[in-house]
Amino acid sequence: MPSILRVIAITDRRLMVPADVLAAGDWPAIAHAFGEAIQRAVRGCDPSRIAIQVREKDLDGGPLLQLVAAAQACCSRVIVNDRVDVAMIASTYGVHLPDRGITPGDARRLAPTLVVGVSRHAAPLDATAADLLQLGPIWPTPSKPDVPALGEAALAWPHGTAALVAVGGIDSPERAERAATAGADAVAIIRAAWTGATLEPFVRAVDHGLARRYLLSDAGAT
Repeated sequence: MPSILRVIAITDRRLMVPADVLAAGDWPAIAHAFGEAIQRAVRGCDPSRIAIQVREKDLDGGPLLQLVAAAQACCSRVIVNDRVDVAMIASTYGVHLPDRGITPGDARRLAPTLVVGVSRHAAPLDATAADLLQLGPIWPTPSKPDVPALGEAALAWPHGTAALVAVGGIDSPERAERAATAGADAVAIIRAAWTGATLEPFVRAVDHGLARRYLLSDAGAT
């Protein structure tokens, strides 16, 4: 179930695949390098706590399917960005819908067995029928330089029954822990996922943050 996820690693093949391999345009070679990067990232992690979100917005279906297959060989929980058709063909774990994508309800009708994620960037956090809600950017991030950061306080916004995933500027385990303490159930990482050795420190950091949040909640209730 989504509630036990701790880290979602969002792909960017420009960070994962050597530039000369990308430039050659050999898709089997690109998919192989893509899979190797994922294998490094998930090494030592509990598979139930990690998901790979394949977000390669510019690709046609054929190349995208090759990258999805490479991800599935390394991780049991693969989420496809936006492309419900590709997610259904590949029988992935889930699909992630951008802020202006189709509605979670429509995705659920098309693919009732998929975990459905959505992106949101402002309150109110309308995510009816979604399982995962990615909220951000929480901190400034180079991937969205013109979008103001929401700050940690946004993680306390009401978000219904969806698991809340903090995204944006989570470039260290310390920030992952802060996000979980502030209200996130999990974190989504882009750059740090592909420049470090493994995601395991981020998984532990989220666990620590959740434990701290529960302790603070219990202390406030007494």
